[in-house]
Amino acid sequence: MEISTPDLMIHVDETLALDDMRRLEDQLRADAGVISACTCDHDPHLLMVTYNADSTSSHNLLGLVKQTGVHAELIGL
Repeated sequence: MEISTPDLMIHVDETLALDDMRRLEDQLRADAGVISACTCDHDPHLLMVTYNADSTSSHNLLGLVKQTGVHAELIGL
């Protein structure tokens, strides 16, 4: 059985300090369905997330980011 592991990009509207973006990465990684989460070097507003679609959803992951109080939206790849 093949696991579906889509990539997701989340755009954070606010300009956050690097430490704050790292905290967002850590919060996403705490989700059992997240395989990896990282800030894009070329644009500090973007979070790239790879996740197991059988365990979580893009909307759930966006919700985790928004729960921190930032404004964010999904960007299709």
